[in-house]
Amino acid sequence: MSKKQNLISFFFISVIGTLLHFTYEWSKDNFFVGLFSAVNESTWEHLKLVFSPMLLLTIIQIFFFKNSLPDNFLCARLKGTIAGMLSIVVIFYTIWGVFGKPFEIVNILLYYVGVIYGLWIENKNYKKDCTLTDVQAAVILLILCAAFFVFTYNAPAINIFRDPGALY
Repeated sequence: MSKKQNLISFFFISVIGTLLHFTYEWSKDNFFVGLFSAVNESTWEHLKLVFSPMLLLTIIQIFFFKNSLPDNFLCARLKGTIAGMLSIVVIFYTIWGVFGKPFEIVNILLYYVGVIYGLWIENKNYKKDCTLTDVQAAVILLILCAAFFVFTYNAPAINIFRDPGALY
């Protein structure tokens, strides 16, 4: 992808993701909105702020720009999405482990770092042969989407699904 496309992707994901932090509350706790928005302050719910806008951008790009996308677009996007989400989890819990608590400004910056890292990984994967077919990548994206849907309202009793502020 070009620098211009990356910049547009970054701003799209960042703006939509930032708005998704608030849309559940704004919607007066609408069930459907909660499937894509953060419904609480857990790390899991904040991963939707990366996943949902990247999924939306993927759908838009496939429907409107399919002919200009790289052959391994879906695989690269999947890898970038997962990398962005994992980087947030790893850095968040590392900072928490070192300092004993999360810092709000760091958490906000961490989101943008995760988006940048995800797009960087995505771009690196455009230059490689992908190990997944489009169908396999799409199935994994659908499984991730289903996991977000299920665990939003049926969260397991493990810390990634709990509000970190309530844990310390």
